[in-house]
Amino acid sequence: MVLISELLLSAVQGLMDGAVASFFIIFLAMIYRYFTNENFPSFIGIILGLGIVGISGGLLAILEQPSIEAIPEIIIASLIIAWAVNTGNKMAGKIPKNVNPIQKILKAKHKGYSKVELPNARLIYDISGKSRVPAEIKNDLSERELIFPSDLPPEEIERRLKRRLITDWGVGEVEAEIDQDGEITYLAISAKEQGLSEGIPKGYAAVPIKCEIMPSGLALGDIVRIYLNNGELIEGVEIKGVDKAEKTITIVIKQDKIEKIRDQEASMIVVLPYYPMPKVDSIVVKRSGAIKEFDLQKLTSSMKDVGVDKESAEHIADTVKSKLSKSAVPISTQKIQDVVVEELEKKNSNIAKKFKKRYKRRK
Repeated sequence: MVLISELLLSAVQGLMDGAVASFFIIFLAMIYRYFTNENFPSFIGIILGLGIVGISGGLLAILEQPSIEAIPEIIIASLIIAWAVNTGNKMAGKIPKNVNPIQKILKAKHKGYSKVELPNARLIYDISGKSRVPAEIKNDLSERELIFPSDLPPEEIERRLKRRLITDWGVGEVEAEIDQDGEITYLAISAKEQGLSEGIPKGYAAVPIKCEIMPSGLALGDIVRIYLNNGELIEGVEIKGVDKAEKTITIVIKQDKIEKIRDQEASMIVVLPYYPMPKVDSIVVKRSGAIKEFDLQKLTSSMKDVGVDKESAEHIADTVKSKLSKSAVPISTQKIQDVVVEELEKKNSNIAKKFKKRYKRRK
């Protein structure tokens, strides 16, 4: 009976200790979450909370001389403190930062800095004649804000901007123009020069091709169609190297096609227009004789109608859009269907069949 009474008293003491500590922990969690944009760790909150009410000092004594009566106090207090940490994190997430008075005070003390916003990915261009950077880098740079001292002239901001992009994102070269208001009017980047091996996907190989006559101004990154003397046609490949003195170009093709072009020279090289990734939204679709703009949202909805969840549908739509961006326009609806079905089959063959059947019925 005495033990039960002591356990009850210990539980009540735990409630009181947890309530007292929770006021401090909620405030501390809010401050931490607000300024770091990360949740305050529950474990650290419990340790600090127990220390505030003087329990942490007694933990060592409990470990040395275990006491059943002290266990409810520590457990209940810890649970309440954990709740306080979670509550503080949630409350901080609901505070609008743009009207917070503390943030205004901090901003007032840092008027010596200004933000320079990078262009959208579709407005970050490729440097002519240089290797292109991966689309992931452009997407990462898209509309990113960089901070520079506000008293710098545009020329110095350009210099520091180039250094930041080369150092932090590993690009090769940067071309930038900034107006007197500190806004970027032009930005172009290229990949860092490196060996061919790092840029060749599995199953492909870099192959040199001799050509007696090549287009004037042919450069790295150009997309070409190559007609060989034996009648073979190499469609839509990117130039990886140009040796004008030896009249040789280097391209990357699938390894199973190497034998077909061995010891062959190019009779003609045709340079094709390049449709960069950022201009995907300009893709048009040919449907029943009419030309329409590619509708990504409509494509996502059509997949959701056949049972694809929202997240997967959006991911597949983005993948389809990326693949289509490398095709010449206008693009037939049949080709769009084939690409969508191909991606759906990777997820669920039954849904792919359902989508294909539904598409044919509409057609």
